[in-house]
Amino acid sequence: MSKPFISKNNPFGESEVNGEMFHFRYLYPKYWLTWSFLASSFLIAYLPKHLRILLGELIGKILYNFGKSKKAIVDINLRLTFNELSSADRVKVSKLFFRNLGHMYINLPLLWWKSDSVLQKVIDKKGLNLIDNYLKKNQSVILLAPHTLALDFGGRALSKYALLSMYKPFKNSLMNWFIGRSRSKDTDKVVVYPRDKLRMKNIIRKMRKPSILYLLADEDISREDSIFSNFFDTQKTALKSVSKLAKITKSKVLPCICTYNIQSHKYFFEVFPELENFPSDNLEEDCNKINSVLENQIMVDKLQYMWTLRIYKNRPDGSDIYKI
Repeated sequence: MSKPFISKNNPFGESEVNGEMFHFRYLYPKYWLTWSFLASSFLIAYLPKHLRILLGELIGKILYNFGKSKKAIVDINLRLTFNELSSADRVKVSKLFFRNLGHMYINLPLLWWKSDSVLQKVIDKKGLNLIDNYLKKNQSVILLAPHTLALDFGGRALSKYALLSMYKPFKNSLMNWFIGRSRSKDTDKVVVYPRDKLRMKNIIRKMRKPSILYLLADEDISREDSIFSNFFDTQKTALKSVSKLAKITKSKVLPCICTYNIQSHKYFFEVFPELENFPSDNLEEDCNKINSVLENQIMVDKLQYMWTLRIYKNRPDGSDIYKI
């Protein structure tokens, strides 16, 4: 069973020894290829900026030309989401998306190898005062984040706060430990739990004190915890748990988003005002609001939303639209 990642400076009373730790089995031959990849990622992180940009462009073209299954998922998602897009328009959007995806892969090693103080210099922030205002009133905050390509840089933008988050464990244990540690640097104040219902109880207890939960609310996890709601030109599940969690913890819910500017080579993280009348006494209305927020976030730059996700895994008629 996966464990949380716990930073040394976390204010939640969690000891590092209760979290994921390095194991000597990571030195076994089965992980040597992974270590080779991590060594190359170190070199990429310290390449001159213009070389990383060229590599990002190259990786994007390779992913588009050879990623047949991912390209098919992107096309399905775009076709369902934006009915007005022609086949030619979807190809244009897809190419630009994969270009951004290439830059994401090349820039991720920055998070793994660079210090927090260095990373803060490449992230511009707006709206953090909205968070500060509620924390000063002893209220916790739920930040609703969509799966943009710059998602992890959004988490990095919040490093000065008492932060809670969740992660989906990697199948490769070494990669899981390595990336998890990059999300919980010694200078951070964070606990990152593996995603499961049992861990949610820990999060709820910790949110009794002023803190932030960085929450992804756009995943299509299960029909049991979701309600189908309008989403652009189709319908999509919306998580009921967001409304329930906000009610239990008495937290303010604020949307946020992180994007990447290819021209300036910087990240931009923005927090928006709280959702009004949320949570309400109507769970369906709350789910409608979640999907409406997600629409607004995607339209900040739809080329940076992670269209490779199976965001329509569950459909009202029970069909599998990704069965290619």
